[in-house]
Order: sequence, then C-alpha cells, then structure tokens
Amino acid sequence: MHSRLLIALMSFLLWSGRMAAQQCTGSLGDPVINETFGEGRAVLPSYKTHFPNVNGCPPKDSYTLSNFLFGCGNRTWVQLVGDHTGDHNGNYMLVNAESEPGIVYTDTAKNLCGSTVYQFGVWITSVMTKMACGGSPVLPNIHYKVSTLSGTVLAEDSTGKLPVADDKKWNFYPLLLQTPTGVNTLVITLYINPPFGCGSAFALDDITLRPCGPSITAVIDGTSGPAEVCADYTNPFLMQASYTTGFTDPVLQWQSSTDTGRTWVDILGATADSYAVPHRGTGAISYRVSIAERANITSLYCRISSNVIFTSIHPVPDRVPAQVVKGCLGKSFFFPDADPFALQVQWTGPNNYNSILVHSGISSVQVSDTGLYQLKQVFYYNCQLTDTFFLKAFPGTTVTVPSPDPACEGQPVQLSASAVGQVTYAWSPSTGLSDNTSGNPVALPHDSTRYKVVVTNQYGCQDSAYLQLDIYKKPVAVAGPDKTIIKGDTAVLHGMVSGTAVTYNWTPADYLDNGQSVTPHAYPPVSETYTLQVNSTVGCGSVSDVVNVKVYNIFGIPNAFSPNGDFRNDVFRVLLPDNYKLLHLWIYNRWGQRIFSASGSGAGWDGTYRGQMQPAGMYIYELELQAGPGTVISKKGTVVLLR
Repeated sequence: MHSRLLIALMSFLLWSGRMAAQQCTGSLGDPVINETFGEGRAVLPSYKTHFPNVNGCPPKDSYTLSNFLFGCGNRTWVQLVGDHTGDHNGNYMLVNAESEPGIVYTDTAKNLCGSTVYQFGVWITSVMTKMACGGSPVLPNIHYKVSTLSGTVLAEDSTGKLPVADDKKWNFYPLLLQTPTGVNTLVITLYINPPFGCGSAFALDDITLRPCGPSITAVIDGTSGPAEVCADYTNPFLMQASYTTGFTDPVLQWQSSTDTGRTWVDILGATADSYAVPHRGTGAISYRVSIAERANITSLYCRISSNVIFTSIHPVPDRVPAQVVKGCLGKSFFFPDADPFALQVQWTGPNNYNSILVHSGISSVQVSDTGLYQLKQVFYYNCQLTDTFFLKAFPGTTVTVPSPDPACEGQPVQLSASAVGQVTYAWSPSTGLSDNTSGNPVALPHDSTRYKVVVTNQYGCQDSAYLQLDIYKKPVAVAGPDKTIIKGDTAVLHGMVSGTAVTYNWTPADYLDNGQSVTPHAYPPVSETYTLQVNSTVGCGSVSDVVNVKVYNIFGIPNAFSPNGDFRNDVFRVLLPDNYKLLHLWIYNRWGQRIFSASGSGAGWDGTYRGQMQPAGMYIYELELQAGPGTVISKKGTVVLLR
C-alpha cells in the first residue's frame, strides 16, 4: 500500500479496542454481501455452512433459520422473537455447535476493486442463560476472517467467549481490510472450534461486506433534508456534497431512487460536487452522492455513499372559481367554512374585514358589507390556496309567530305566522298539519309538538321561528276484567287511568277499602257493579268504565258429565272463582281404586283410566282448594259418568 494512501486511511479509521478499532468511521457503500437469512421457511445452500438444517430448536450440531423461537435448550435459552433489525418476519440463524467444530457461514464476494478498504460485519447474540447445561455451559467463541481465493488471510478476529444472557442482545462485530492490488474476489468465513461439552449455542444475523472510505455528506439548500414542498415551490433544490481526504483521485456520482432507496440510478453527467435538482410538479425522489477513485467509479462495489436525502413534491390544492354569495340585511351571514386541514386561515374584505376563523361571518349584514372577500389558506409543505367570494346584500325578512293555547287531544288548533313582504312558508314537521306551506295551517297532532316555520322572501332571504303546541291527553278509564268471588272473600279491581291532569274515583264506594285508589280491594256480600270515573281538570271531558264482581255462596261442582265427544260437558272439572287455586283432585271408582289424580285450576277428568274408557256409573271425587294464604278447603262427593 502506498504510504500516502496509508496515511489517508489512518486519518478516518479509529484504532482503539477490538470492536471500535476495526469499524469504519467514514462512510460505507452498498453491501457486496448482504446475508439477512430471508423470511419464512428458508435453508442455506449446503456450501455456505458445515452444519445441517433442522426445523424448530436445533439439537446438537445443527442450525435453524427462524424468527420466533422460545423454550430451546430445554427451556434454558433466551426467547428469540424477531431478527436483529426488529423485524418479526425476518429470520436469524440459530446455531447449536455443541462439541462440533466447523464452518458456521462462508460466502464469496466478487467484482471487487483492488487497493480498496472494505468492512466485514456480523451481528451476534448470546442465547444461553445461566441455567443452561446445568449452570456450566461451554461459552461459544466465533472466529471470523476474510481471505483471498488462494487462502491468504487479509484480516481475522473473534468474538471472544460470549457470556450467558438474560435476554437477546445483538452486538456488532466488524473487521476492516484492504484488498491487494489486482485482487477482486474475497472469501468471508465464520467458524467455531468449541471444546467438548454442553453449550456453544448462539445466533447471528445481517452478515455484510461493504466498501469503506472517507466521510461524505450531502445537503439540500443547506440542510440535511428531507425536502417536502408544494408543487408551486420556487426554492432552487440545490444539492451540495462534501467529503474528507482519503482518496488519491476522487470522482463523484450523484444518484436518484424512486423506490425509497431500494434501487439507485446514476444521474447522467451529475459528477460535480453540486447538483441542481430539476424542477418537477409531483412525485417523491431520494438522492445521494457516491465517491470512489477515478479508476473504480464505474464499479458499484467500490463506491461509498453519502446520507440519503428524501424529496417530495405535493400537489397544489384545487382552486375554486370566484363565488357569488348572498347576505340578507340585518341578518347573520357565514362564509363557506375553510378547509379543516388548513394550518392557517386568513379572511380579508371591505371595511377592513379580517378574520382567522375557519367558520367566519358577519353578525349583521349592512349595505356597506357588499364587495369582494378573499380567503387565503396555508397547508402543509407551504401549499397555499386563495379563493374569492363576492358578497351581495339583499333585503331580509322577519317572521312572527304567536304562541297558541294548549289544546285537548283530537281538538284542531289554528297556527299562525306572518312576515313582511312577499314570502313563502315551510312548516316542519308536517305531520298533522292541514297545509305545511300556508301561513295559517290547522294542526291536529296526537301529542305536544314543537313546530318550526321558515319564511323565504323573493330575494331568497330567510328567517325562522319555533312554536310550541302543548296537547292535553284525553282521560282514559279501564275498570279491568270482571271478578268472581265466594261470599266473604275479597277481589282486587285492576283499574287503569291515564290522561293529562285527571282525577278518578270508584262508585259506589260501598265494600271498597279505598274508593280513590286505582286498584282497590272489593268485598261485597252480593254481586255488585263498580264504575271507575275519570275526570279531566283541564277541560278535556270525563269518561267511565265498569267492572262486575259476581259473588257465589259456594263454588260450583258438576254432579254429572258425558265424555261423548260433543264438546259439551265432556270433562269433569271444578269451576273455581277468582283467587282460588285447585291443589288436588282425586277420582275413585266404586271399589275405592284411585283412577285419576291432578292439580291446577285447569285440571279435569275425561272419563278414562290408563287410556281406557271407564264404564258409566257413579264415581267418588275428593278435592283440596286454597282460598287464600294458609286457608285450605277440602270437599268430597260423587259424580255420575254418563255414556
């Protein structure tokens, strides 16, 4: 190596300690080798590693490519989720080299340039915890080297023994080297030679070989970017490159990328230290500048590159033609709202009108407010939009609506609205109105309603008002179903009352516990008819309803029945008054054999036993009734079955 080149190289390399001493401190070029181990199910070609591939956790003397493993090493290895870059889809290489020496990974880099500095690098993490191998694992020590095809080692180093870990921690292991003159192919090798014993597990990712050189940086209009502007931008977009010493005969090459840096294209003729980006109206393009020795500038594997500067041109918002807007004298007016995405809003107009509100307007329009108004909006990336509005003032109108008196349900009510000038009317809701376009419609609503009336004059100016019509509900009386009781018992009358501001009472009040209650208790000694009277206190009338309470001296038990299928008296059933419950009903034949048993008020005997029709004759019944809490009535008698 020429002494001048050696001095230049030493000026941008930092030699202090194993890792830092061999890491490029200038700028790097695109990777010549870039092994990321892919995504999903993947396997390395057999010539790249000595170790065989397996799925899942690797046993002794094997490896796996994965992005999600835990529980390996008998649950004594760390959880490995995601690769070195944090990509949960990207793979890493997990190696179990227990007692097995061999090549972990090897690859060949071609089309390199002689007398050029390259940086090899690999990311490696420990995977064994302190519990691995019973607490005494063999610690892995991975060696790495770069050599020529003939086997001459240009540089080599090792990780040293990787310590046990509580969690994955990716560390970068770099190695700097310079290719001899005329050498354009290199072999990188990672290998391990562990002592015999349990352990020697580790993971690696992102193996690279990249050209290294002096620092080179790029700026755009004096900044490092990104540069995002509106399509009507006027700034020059001037790119400028600067680099430190280190090349004997450096040459620059500006590049562009339209896919966010995945691929780069040389810009024809852009080899000066500055580059004026052509004006364009749209699109996103990234830029960078590369540098190499003149003899090597055409080789992509010999260049080093600057930082990437992203530029994006955003479209100018669509302009709206000048609009004529209408204001009504003496009324509030609001301009169309500004764009909600605008960062700044500025309204200007006659009479020194000035507003920065998105929802801008004039509280009371006057003739002097007529004129041209401008809306200037500023968006992201300094995109600006100016719209114009011409405000014309026309005579306004005012509507008057008197409040109507409350009305009873079903009673028509005359509504009224009036306004100065030639106007049209629009009432809402229109339900229940005789004409929703009349100034004086008749309303027949079923319930209280809030109406709105809008009047529009011949100039299109409007005014509106609200009118509240309260409706009193008519009285409703429901005395409930008729009742049947045994003399001395009590029935509950299930009355219901509704309506606006009503009073109610039962007549006669005899034998009622409370004639002013909706659901009184009735205990007449003889059958009685009660009337529920409901009266409106706001003039909406009176209504009434009746309920009959039938009183029996005792409940009815038939003495015969004929189950002949004519649907008349086909079943022997006890007819119970209200509030009575049949607890048990038993039927016996003449020999005392029980042939029927049931409970519940609907129970009855159809004259059969075990599906067989029983002969005509006399049968004995027994029953138990519940006549109230704790009161049980028992009765025994005979019934005749007729055929």
